[in-house]
Amino acid sequence: MKLQCQVEVINRQHQVLNLKTSAKRLKSTLALGKEPKGETEYFILHFSSVNKSGTKYRVKSIKQVFVKCINEGKSTIRFEEPPHDLCIKSETIQLKCFMRLLKSCVTGDTQHVQVAPLASLSVTHKDIAPTKLVINHRSEYPIKGLPRTLESLYINGLGLCNFRRDILLLKQLVILDLSNNAIEKIPPEFGRMPKLSELYLSNNQLGVKGEVDWRWLMGPQITNTLKLLDISGNKLGSLPKSIWKLQKLVTLKLDNNMLDKLPTTMGRMSSLRYLTMTQNELTSLPCGLLQCRLEYLDLSVNKLDLTETAPEPSKHSPWEFYIGSLVDLASKVVLKHKLFYAPNIIPWTLVDFLDNANMCICGAPVVNNTFYMNKELQLNDYFRVVVFNNTKKSTVTFQCYFCSPKCFNR
Repeated sequence: MKLQCQVEVINRQHQVLNLKTSAKRLKSTLALGKEPKGETEYFILHFSSVNKSGTKYRVKSIKQVFVKCINEGKSTIRFEEPPHDLCIKSETIQLKCFMRLLKSCVTGDTQHVQVAPLASLSVTHKDIAPTKLVINHRSEYPIKGLPRTLESLYINGLGLCNFRRDILLLKQLVILDLSNNAIEKIPPEFGRMPKLSELYLSNNQLGVKGEVDWRWLMGPQITNTLKLLDISGNKLGSLPKSIWKLQKLVTLKLDNNMLDKLPTTMGRMSSLRYLTMTQNELTSLPCGLLQCRLEYLDLSVNKLDLTETAPEPSKHSPWEFYIGSLVDLASKVVLKHKLFYAPNIIPWTLVDFLDNANMCICGAPVVNNTFYMNKELQLNDYFRVVVFNNTKKSTVTFQCYFCSPKCFNR
């Protein structure tokens, strides 16, 4: 059996002599084999990018095996002779299988275990743990499944209708490109991908059925790691109001959809720098977007030259318009100080109420989303680069909410 992993070799004699070592984890392959003449003599071969000929360790020389962190994909094998510690980091399931086989060799319970002879063990180019895989045809899909060591995966133009659930097992995945398929739904478990940074889902069918299950985008891990999201060409009619929870997001591509409005909560996305929304049906923008420090904004081919009527706020008292209930006052404090809240702390109705809060033109939270005013603003006054194909006028209508009479009269 061969295990693709990262191994750090620690020489214990160096520690005794107080010698500094520059040991670090290297991409390696551990192979378990036996001598052809001796049926009970087992060895571990360690191949690395530095030591391609391999180092042989006798299984009988194992002094101790540390598996306390095996559920995290880590373990250590300590040898009596030579005095080396092999600190292993690998995919959890593969590491457990390797350790189970090693235990059988140590205890001698190898009746139902097949171990290859040492003469047949070698490391070829295919044995090197792959970190990138590009699939442009169904015939290129690995027969044994996707390697667990993948960091970049590109599956383009295969016409996939269903999301492949074996992708959920790729805990090292950083870049995932599923563009130009026909995927209609992403499973909620996808939100637990621990290292995903870039996600490309352009030209799929996420919004073809109208209602979209966005739970996959609001998972506990992905909201803290995702930096680029491309959901262009998915026939989306709306975005979730909780999209602001993607606090690490830098680039958002929403081109070629059917969006007529943007969530007013987008102003809370402090990391957003690049936003493209070409070929949609937008007639106005939320004023919260002015709080985003965008460096690039593309609004080409929309309906921003159309006028939209806003409700008349003067028919309501200032108390109702600006202050509201005790819940409104408490909500403003929570949002202003960015206090953490979740359904396990406060009722779900309050979580939904806070998620739906708007932003004033000054950046303060506004929980009364009934009344707003349309204002024509120059985009170039707020964003560095703006792509806008409207030749009639250079302004865009913003839906502005207000937290006080001072802001209202600005």
